[in-house]
Amino acid sequence: MQINLKSLINKNINWITMLVLYLAPKIAFAQSSESPVGQGLSYITNALYGTDGVVICTIAIMGVGLLCLAHKLEWTFFIKTVAGVALLFGAGEIVSGIQSLVHNS
Repeated sequence: MQINLKSLINKNINWITMLVLYLAPKIAFAQSSESPVGQGLSYITNALYGTDGVVICTIAIMGVGLLCLAHKLEWTFFIKTVAGVALLFGAGEIVSGIQSLVHNS
């Protein structure tokens, strides 16, 4: 049985996209309740912004970079990975910038 690398990558990208969209309200500092679901999402968000998130992103960039150097992946996938990490850790500043634009008008 041959594993199709492109479909495997697309499935992983779909899961990551679903996770980001699921966490988007919390990342955008939206109102949340103190329900068990809200507490669980808060825990995940804190883990992503803490040392666990930094370690996961570092390993992801290293792994994708090595696969690109070995010509197993295209370099555009590496650029997408770096852009995703930049968006993850820069989400707070992006939201603050948009809020300052809206409130200053």
